[in-house]
Amino acid sequence: MSEDAGGKKEMQSYWNHNTAFHEELITDAKVRGGRVLDIGSGDGLFLQRLAPFVDQVVGIDPDEKAVVRAQTRLAATSNVSVVNGDFLALPVPTQEQRYSTVTCIATLHHMELKAALSKMRQVLAPGGRLLIVGLAEDNSILDFVISGLLVLPIRFMDRLHGGMQDIGVRIADPKESLSEIRQVAQEILPGAIVRRRFYYRYRLSWDKPMGEQ
Repeated sequence: MSEDAGGKKEMQSYWNHNTAFHEELITDAKVRGGRVLDIGSGDGLFLQRLAPFVDQVVGIDPDEKAVVRAQTRLAATSNVSVVNGDFLALPVPTQEQRYSTVTCIATLHHMELKAALSKMRQVLAPGGRLLIVGLAEDNSILDFVISGLLVLPIRFMDRLHGGMQDIGVRIADPKESLSEIRQVAQEILPGAIVRRRFYYRYRLSWDKPMGEQ
């Protein structure tokens, strides 16, 4: 890391099981452009990477220290703002202020599932897309078998990328299985696509109908 005139170390990019999905989420979000909300924005690396491709990015995170780090990282980026707060307590924006894309990376399991998905649906603009990369609890024989088969390939990828990096953000164990997440998603977000992904993650995508307010 280099140091600026004030002697503070500049934040670098890094790789882990969450940043591995940044590129595909950015590719998806930039198709719509407009305003993007990132829930659980952490230290702001995803916001920084996304900002050049959309009109405005808003990040929200309950961890005050993470928000300060994000604000430092993004100080020179004019179309990004970071809010310290609880997403579930965030007021529902007006129609004009709703988001073309809502992203949530490794954060949904920190919140109550039904309440969080319902709120995400509310803040999304008609025709907008919800993109979640999440963690699920292993709760069936199939879950444990798949996770077991992934151990060696994931260790290889970790080594290839220089290893996992601890970035000092809050972590929590997932509470719901992939089956439970799919069930709740279909209840709250009919037609949502939930697919198991590499790095012990899943991806949920849902498009809000154009006629829905």
